[in-house]
Amino acid sequence: MKKIGFLFIVFLSINSFSQNLTCKDFKEGTFFVPSDSETLVSYKIIRNGNSQVEIVIDPEFEQTIYVIIEWIDDCSYRSFYDTEKMTLNDYQKFINENDGILTELKEIKGKCFFFKSTLSANDDIQVINGKFCSE
Repeated sequence: MKKIGFLFIVFLSINSFSQNLTCKDFKEGTFFVPSDSETLVSYKIIRNGNSQVEIVIDPEFEQTIYVIIEWIDDCSYRSFYDTEKMTLNDYQKFINENDGILTELKEIKGKCFFFKSTLSANDDIQVINGKFCSE
């Protein structure tokens, strides 16, 4: 009987401390985007409410980008470049003029959020799949 009680307590403790992340866990905080075949440079995301700062982590291409987030729901949002905090290049202006970038959660694995980002403009759709992870 003591073994069953002990096993029950151990099982309950493991379940209490397991980490089940949700979309809400990625709405605020500091995150890391690793480079891959679609994302050519790594960068850090610092998110606070509707504001996001992206810091490129590449000694040859250091850049800080300011983004405004318009949340659709906990798992999707539109992002626009912040014209008050930075001077936009032509491509950034093009993105803002075409309803921003739509990002949707696809899956959470461990500490990482796998997403699909879409830009629709002039009957053309550009899609980037990627991930960002909690630090």
